[in-house]
Amino acid sequence: MAEMGYRGLSEQWLKRRAGDMHWQLIARAMGQRDAVFTCSDGEPLYAAFCATSVKLARPELPRLGGQLTLSSDLYRVGHGRLSSRITITADGVEVGRMVLVSTFVGRTEPGVNRSVVRRSPRALAMPPEAPLAIRRVAEHSSVLARDIRNQVFMRASMPERQRVLPCPGTDFNAAGLLYFPSYSALADRALFQAGETHIGMVSSRHVVYLGNVEPGEWTDISFRRLKWGHDVALFGADERPLALMRVRFRHDR
Repeated sequence: MAEMGYRGLSEQWLKRRAGDMHWQLIARAMGQRDAVFTCSDGEPLYAAFCATSVKLARPELPRLGGQLTLSSDLYRVGHGRLSSRITITADGVEVGRMVLVSTFVGRTEPGVNRSVVRRSPRALAMPPEAPLAIRRVAEHSSVLARDIRNQVFMRASMPERQRVLPCPGTDFNAAGLLYFPSYSALADRALFQAGETHIGMVSSRHVVYLGNVEPGEWTDISFRRLKWGHDVALFGADERPLALMRVRFRHDR
């Protein structure tokens, strides 16, 4: 059962499935059958995620052989960003929710992931305005990105560090970009390498995506321990920030 992982619901499966639903919602809102996007010049665009937020109030409910259902709605968040809210139910009981915020991007240099910039799509989607809870996720990601550009964020606040090399065959998508679920997977891999082996079920993970890497580029992962989880930061070459996240775990009693 692909939906289940080593400890309960597979976060990797959830993010991949939720991402597909998000892109399909955008395509339908644009009057398209396929989730393939271009700019006015015909160059390929990608609905890249600015932020994702997963909250699982009852992560113990999903089970092998059970019925897991995801439902979704699409909203607009300010200028040029779209958001979806995913509701997760197991055997008819709500387990949690996920919010995804995306913007359209394209490469200024073919095949170079560091050249990704925001671009406008050929067709615009105009879903309803997002409710307050979703807008807060989007606003938080904007504030963090601005603080990092202004060098407010200090890496020294996360003293623990590991280095991980993403694998093109498993961590990148068909567009040649580091796939958004892989940021969480790389963070978990680094925590495990550092000896954080007694981790429980994920109860929440909030991620702000700031950049991408090239295949073959090492990723430095810094973190600090919290009472119920970790703050994690991912960096590419030249200390380039890639993502910030806060993950909380529910430990077995």
